[in-house]
Amino acid sequence: MLLSEVNDLMKPGYLPVESGVVDHADGFKTVCAMTRMPRCRAKMVEWWFSWLGGTDQYKWWHPIDHLFSDWETRTPGTHIGSSHLVHEYLAGPDGPIYKLKINFRDPLEFFDDKNFGDFKGAAICARIGDLEHPVNFGKMVHFVRNTDAGCEMRSRFFLGHVESRDPKVAFSSAQASAIRHENVTPELAKRLHQHCQEEMGYLSDFLPVMYRQITGDATC
Repeated sequence: MLLSEVNDLMKPGYLPVESGVVDHADGFKTVCAMTRMPRCRAKMVEWWFSWLGGTDQYKWWHPIDHLFSDWETRTPGTHIGSSHLVHEYLAGPDGPIYKLKINFRDPLEFFDDKNFGDFKGAAICARIGDLEHPVNFGKMVHFVRNTDAGCEMRSRFFLGHVESRDPKVAFSSAQASAIRHENVTPELAKRLHQHCQEEMGYLSDFLPVMYRQITGDATC
């Protein structure tokens, strides 16, 4: 799946690749992961991203990989418009520490209004960038739909969408391609796939009880 095909997530059933890494032309990659979340609902996942705070809470989400968490331009009650500033391993401490700025966006920047308007689940959408340099290198969607057993999250990381966060700097196509080929590596994609499967598995384990304890909402 390419970013331009993201509305295919709205279709019933499943897509040809729900878990793994798909390589595209000119160094673009799509990392796909699916997590079944028993006893969870889509509203709980959306609440988690709006409620999640600092490093201690971030470590609950992945006790090994997650190292540091802070927020920028946070608006109470929503994750949209805020930036999550994180330090983390991907798939264990044998690899580098990734320092990321994850800027959460309105789903309608990703999905067509006519498709998304009646959707009863949740879509957590973001631009993924380097925390220490004003460069974004990917986009992310956690698409969550409710099921009879709880909900399922179908994650997509669209890697290689290089853009400058500095309004005074714009990358040419050649510069963006060079950055993409240098940074969007098979190793990164493999580690990201494993990390996503693990962290969403952890989240699935504790989210139903935590949500009900903190919000007081016991409805499904």
